[in-house]
Amino acid sequence: MAAQLYKTHTGQLFHAGSIVIINVGLPARGKTHGSRSLIRYMNWLGVKSKSYHMGQYRRRLYGSDISPDYFDLGNTEMAGARTRAEDTCISDIVEYLTTGGGQLAIFDASNLQAARRRQIYDTFEQHKIRPLFVEYICENEAIVDENIRKVKISSPDYVTLDPDSAVQDFKRRIANMEPYYETIEDNDLSYIKLYNVGEHFVVNNIRGYLQSRVVFYLMNLHISDRTIYLARSGESSNEGSYKSDAPLSEIGHRYAHNLQDAILRRIKQRNDEALVKTGVDMSKRALKVWTSTHVKSYQTAEYFAQHENVSVRRRMLLKGINPGVCENMSLQEVKKKFPEEYQEYLRDPYHHRYSLAESYHDVSVRLEPVILELEREHDDILIIAPESVLRCIYAYFAPQGLPDSLIPTLAFPRSIFVELKPTAYGCKERRIGISPSMATPEPVSDNATEHN
Repeated sequence: MAAQLYKTHTGQLFHAGSIVIINVGLPARGKTHGSRSLIRYMNWLGVKSKSYHMGQYRRRLYGSDISPDYFDLGNTEMAGARTRAEDTCISDIVEYLTTGGGQLAIFDASNLQAARRRQIYDTFEQHKIRPLFVEYICENEAIVDENIRKVKISSPDYVTLDPDSAVQDFKRRIANMEPYYETIEDNDLSYIKLYNVGEHFVVNNIRGYLQSRVVFYLMNLHISDRTIYLARSGESSNEGSYKSDAPLSEIGHRYAHNLQDAILRRIKQRNDEALVKTGVDMSKRALKVWTSTHVKSYQTAEYFAQHENVSVRRRMLLKGINPGVCENMSLQEVKKKFPEEYQEYLRDPYHHRYSLAESYHDVSVRLEPVILELEREHDDILIIAPESVLRCIYAYFAPQGLPDSLIPTLAFPRSIFVELKPTAYGCKERRIGISPSMATPEPVSDNATEHN
């Protein structure tokens, strides 16, 4: 898993045992988006976590073209089919948490009825798995409608339907379920209720550090549509040096100007596409630019400051990796001067720390407050920073399976910027090039720690 901050021999952290989060709430309230985001964060911390989505089990057992009666909880003829899908999912969760090496799982389903929730609770308790209920309540119909149009109509259930038909079908599905919805009222249970996607919260009977960490993260969460852009700082006049903190070179200034044009052009293109697809006008949406305190970074960002709806903020935490004694040294020079350290670096490039330097792991730990603020932000964010910082931030959003050892090798050339779009079903990525007529030369560097 990418950028895992902490590890133990047992794989269990915080002496917390195993926890299952049981989602509660009507469709289109943000359950799946919240689950995916939480799993990403917990895996990044080192808590082995996995989300189990009820819709995937339903489609696996019965296909996508299922009768609408399946979603009518008053239809007793379909009760057996619903229970079978749920029990299959629950069985997989139990296996993952008891013998599969997992510590946290999410049962991502509606779980609308109190009696059924109690049965599920008892099942997990029998296996010494501690349940935590998370109820997503949305009283703002505008938020629900926006979520349906932006997320649900692209679900596998609606690949053959046009958007308007998909919206109507999904609203009928909600209407079938709504009369049977019973909110959580049992105060013996551990639960958190999220109203209107983070507007306010009710927290009850939270036990232990890991449950508290989950609640803390969820209180920073939202499901608003937003985009994160990652771009490297421009070239400085002393590119190989960390300590000199040199200003942009002439090539660096050209790059900063071209980056500004490319980013703003892409934002306009996305806004135009959103208007056609959803009817939502995004043209007044703010862009927040976060940049490191390196001179070359904030000089790159200053090209954006003159534009309407754009703000620029310098952040000390976004400074590049400190190379320590390897300042201004190439890999060949490090190999010759510190042969043993060089071999240690090759064995574990993510965790290895040269003398007086930082490791990539150190940078990831330093960036945790930035990651949390990224999750909390509703506006689009552009991060302009050294390549070492972009690698660690990108690794947080990368799919599970990216080895730590690959993080120091991730490339962010100055000929492109990266667009990341967190969604309910994962994180979409695009690498967008600056047009050839605007591209700037990529300077050659073989610096040992690649802090630029």
